[in-house]
Amino acid sequence: MLENTFVHLPDYGPRRERRLWTKGVLTWDDFLERFGSSPYHKNVSTRIASSKAALTCSDAYFFSQHLPRDEMWRCFPHFCKVAYVDIETTGLSPKTDYVTVAGLYDGKEVKSFVYDRNLQDFKRELAKYDLIITFNGSMFDVPFLKSRIQGLKVPPVHIDLRFVLASMEVRGGLKKIEEHFGLEREDDLKGMNGYGAVLIWQAYLKRKDEKLLDKLVRYNAADITNLKFLMEWAYAEKRKRTGFDEIRSGKN
Repeated sequence: MLENTFVHLPDYGPRRERRLWTKGVLTWDDFLERFGSSPYHKNVSTRIASSKAALTCSDAYFFSQHLPRDEMWRCFPHFCKVAYVDIETTGLSPKTDYVTVAGLYDGKEVKSFVYDRNLQDFKRELAKYDLIITFNGSMFDVPFLKSRIQGLKVPPVHIDLRFVLASMEVRGGLKKIEEHFGLEREDDLKGMNGYGAVLIWQAYLKRKDEKLLDKLVRYNAADITNLKFLMEWAYAEKRKRTGFDEIRSGKN
């Protein structure tokens, strides 16, 4: 989708982008072929050339700086280093509370980082990725992590699924949205929420029962693995709503 995207250009929005598509300008190459020698389009052509170079080099930072925040979803299939992230904490304030579990899913493997065990390794692991996907992470997870982990490097492109889904009238908490899509959790995790995760951690500290910690880690893992399904659905649906594929098929 990025090579068909024009909304990151100065004074280009979805309507102007769609007008380009309907005129047969479907890709950056189409634009350069038609307008590359035009003095009027010189600045836009230069930006497009920079976009082509950035995509070739997998420069996620470039697109994080030029794409509107509500269009970051377009980056999803173009970067292979994707981290689905969710955290559990002792409460809502990073000033008085701390991270108990940080979960990271790369699409194949879940990696769990636990307080007083290996949480210090999360910083090094997260730095490997170009794109981070969360649910409400722009409001909670990422600010909390930045406050508690000094020097944390967050991937340049952040897609917050809470807002991507809400733009398509899919609203509510993550558990409610999972139910809407028929996503199942293990029986002992059904009905568990963030407050329940806090209580489990407190019980674990008191009783030192590894089964309690295992449940908390599995709860966190369910959050991030289900994000992958939701991201794939959201990307396909958002792309469909741009009208690009319909316009392109009409040109064939």
